[in-house]
Amino acid sequence: MPSPIDRDALERALTLVAEESFFTLVDPVSDAPLTEESCIAACVDFSGPFTGRLCCRMTRTLAHELTSAFTGAKPEDVAADGPEVVDLAGEFANMVCGRWLTEAAPRALFTIARPSVEAAPWPQARPMAMLSDQPIWIDVALEP
Repeated sequence: MPSPIDRDALERALTLVAEESFFTLVDPVSDAPLTEESCIAACVDFSGPFTGRLCCRMTRTLAHELTSAFTGAKPEDVAADGPEVVDLAGEFANMVCGRWLTEAAPRALFTIARPSVEAAPWPQARPMAMLSDQPIWIDVALEP
C-alpha cells in the first residue's frame, strides 16, 4: 500500500472537524511571526492496514477556545487549565485521526486508542493552519 500520509487529506480532515464540530474556521498560516506560548500535544495511536500515531499540537489558548466552542460554554465558564480542556484536545485529535483514516483507507477497519494529552514544547516547524488566530500542527508517524 502506498504511504497514506497525504498532507492535503490531513488538511481536509482538520477543516471538516474544526468547522463541523467546533464551529471554527481554518485559515492559512500567514508570514507574520507567531507569539510562542504554552502548548499541548494530543496524540492517538491507531492500528489496522497501517499503524502509527497522529498528534495535534496546539496552544493552550486554542484548546480552551475549542472546548468553549464544542460545549457551548462561555469561555469564562471553562477553566483554561481544567480537565475538560485536556479531554477536548484529545477528542479533537481523535476526530481528526478518524476523519483522516476514513479518507486514507475508506474500506479499512482501524482501531484508535484512547488519546493521550501532555504539555509540549513550541514546535519549530511551520504550523499546518490557523484556527481562531492560533497555530495548529498535525503530524503523523507510521510504524515500519
